[in-house]
Amino acid sequence: MNLSISPGKNNVGAYINDINLKSLDQDQATEIKKILNKYGVIFIKEQNLDPETYQNFAKNIGQPVVYPRLKGLDEKFPFINVIERKPDDKNLSFGSSWLHQDTSYLANDRPRYTMLMGIEIPVGQGNTIFSSGFNAYDKLPDDIKEKIKDATGVFSSAGPIAITRLEREKEMGIKSSESMEAEHPIVITVDGKKTLYVSPGHLMKIKNVKEDEAEYLKNYLVDHVNKEDFIFSYEWTKGDICLWDNLSILHMASEIKNCRRVMHRITTVSYTHLTLPTNREV
Repeated sequence: MNLSISPGKNNVGAYINDINLKSLDQDQATEIKKILNKYGVIFIKEQNLDPETYQNFAKNIGQPVVYPRLKGLDEKFPFINVIERKPDDKNLSFGSSWLHQDTSYLANDRPRYTMLMGIEIPVGQGNTIFSSGFNAYDKLPDDIKEKIKDATGVFSSAGPIAITRLEREKEMGIKSSESMEAEHPIVITVDGKKTLYVSPGHLMKIKNVKEDEAEYLKNYLVDHVNKEDFIFSYEWTKGDICLWDNLSILHMASEIKNCRRVMHRITTVSYTHLTLPTNREV
């Protein structure tokens, strides 16, 4: 079957139109997965799913996993994390200020897909910023592509974005575990298309390049994925679902001030690769 889709701004992701996830059939679920892998991020408007339906939808995409840094909604729905911004919060919003790919600091067991559903959305605030690793790689100069073709990145949970997590853990009474670190290829092939995997919020250094070019290349790639040409700022409405592939899409929260925003978040691993391979092709 062919679902109706429309491209996001700057060809970042795709909207899936005229679908009701409350009555999703297997053919539709399979098509959604294909669209997700092709475009990297999908946007499905005004679904307003209850927790059970939302968690069941996630199981069509991958195996839901407990996120190591946040508590679950409750005992019945341990895979749903509540991301809440309160009107009197003064610190940085969770996951803001740095583009990143979720849990890049984990090794082969890192979740591949992340989804958010809007529960309470403030007017004019709270957008999620997406950057396409597919588009960013395509627009790299050939000499940079050559320099990074065998490069790997060292990613750490103690990277620059950690400040937003540490503040949230303190609020929730969660004791932070020791920092985690992993090494992954900078260039990955997803369904036949090359994408950048750089996660600026976690990237500490680049390896397998000329030593005197490592810092330059790191800064170049971080600046590159932040270019407006590859960015789509998604404006939420209540009940919307955004779902993305962390191998090909970077994201960050925008800053929110003096208002309340509540999101439900689920991360999943791929059923095809319950542990992601160490090679460069998925």
